[in-house]
Amino acid sequence: MNFKTRKIRYNRKNYFKDALKYIGGLFKHNKTIQKAKHKTNLGLILSIIVVIVLFLYGCSAVISKIGLINVIGIFGEHLDTDVYGNTNILLLGTGGGDHDGADLTDTIILASIDQNNKIVPMLSIPRDFYIEIDDLGGGHRINQIYELGKDKYDSVTGIEYVKKAVEDITGVDIHYYVKIDFTGFRDIVNSLGGVDIYVDNAINDPYYPKEGTIKYETFTLASGQQRLDGDTALKYARSRKTTSDFDRSKRQQKLLFAIKNEAMKKDVLLNPGKIGDLYGSVKKNIETNLSMGHIIELAEISKDFNQNNLISKVITDDPTSCGGFLYVPERKLFGGAYVLVPIGNDYHFIHEYVDLSFHYPELNKNPVQIQILNGTKTPGIAGEGKEMLKRLCFDVIRFGNARSQDLETTTLYYKSGSELDDEGNPIKAEAPEPLYFIKQLIPGTITDEIPDKYYEDAYVSEANIIIELGKDYAETKPNDIFYLYYPTDDPTNDETEEETTTTEG
Repeated sequence: MNFKTRKIRYNRKNYFKDALKYIGGLFKHNKTIQKAKHKTNLGLILSIIVVIVLFLYGCSAVISKIGLINVIGIFGEHLDTDVYGNTNILLLGTGGGDHDGADLTDTIILASIDQNNKIVPMLSIPRDFYIEIDDLGGGHRINQIYELGKDKYDSVTGIEYVKKAVEDITGVDIHYYVKIDFTGFRDIVNSLGGVDIYVDNAINDPYYPKEGTIKYETFTLASGQQRLDGDTALKYARSRKTTSDFDRSKRQQKLLFAIKNEAMKKDVLLNPGKIGDLYGSVKKNIETNLSMGHIIELAEISKDFNQNNLISKVITDDPTSCGGFLYVPERKLFGGAYVLVPIGNDYHFIHEYVDLSFHYPELNKNPVQIQILNGTKTPGIAGEGKEMLKRLCFDVIRFGNARSQDLETTTLYYKSGSELDDEGNPIKAEAPEPLYFIKQLIPGTITDEIPDKYYEDAYVSEANIIIELGKDYAETKPNDIFYLYYPTDDPTNDETEEETTTTEG
């Protein structure tokens, strides 16, 4: 069927019948061609258009018009989930083409679909993250792994190497993957007639690689609302020399949203001709293990999702920021290469960060504010705890000394609220869910019986959690790896633990 030239019109009476037949035909075609292992086909391409263009949202629009329950019952295929009930998808972006570095995965995003809580946390992995894979000759930046695996074996094996590396880094089981060339992004944007993007900061990059040459060209883009064609959108997604890889990751996620919004605005999935145009644009640029049945199942899930359900996370080398679990080691230790490695030289804290981001939805919906206090004679541990919690994206608004410096045990207090029952008695509230996560890092007793002293002016704050560190924590706390490469000579000097608390902005 030539989708580019054939026009199909639906009237209200025949829409259900025709659309169901159309989707059924695609699914049948997909099943037939899938007998040839890893072979690209129309069903899979349509699937990836749905995943990439709509980015897991909005595909329920067409399904709802033809009877969701009927479609899922006939064609849906159960999505794999992890022990938390989440479906995890790895999104990879390569440069494409015939030039050097065409197979570098400069975009690596792990998306976790939480069906129960209707959220999709997404984590970007920096391209310069250093990992060791013996089968591929030792240590490499993670963006080289697909290329090396593909050259040694094949494309699917290359993707599996990246998948395994991301699973090790994050501690998350990955069920599905999508790989797309950046040229595919460009062609999708052009097929849609451009996309709207709000540019937060102006870009002036004199070192953007000039296509087809070894030279550079200048790429500029003013701040504010912009309408981008495919070429400009590709440059917007790839420019990095004058900003950072972390900024680029955020821009790429914004571009995915823009593509989704434009596709929804133009009812792409309601028009087989438009689907055909997109198919022609990206059929050479997509690779995935998702089936058409999986996508139909995603359609059912996506009906309750919108952009507000997406939670964007990154891993950075900024020790003062959320996700700051990496550092830049001396280049001479890595053959002169610029690489990023995890603090502590293992993935422990990244696993904690991903666990918190992916599996504690209440924290994303109702953020907590924390006050952390040192109840021991060991200096600096409240400041250390503050930095640890800030890197995990908790909002620590105050830190300093506790009511006493002779406390033996650690206590985690929470404010239970001021609601009253019908008889005028206070209603005992449940402890906030994130407090149980914090207890894994800072073991202690959880209670809402806050000492009277913490209601005095010196301690009063908006915090709804108060962490009182005791001697037991001082003796078992993590090593000072959170201060490796900290941007001060003596980071503990930042904490002046006097008799009253120190305000942290």
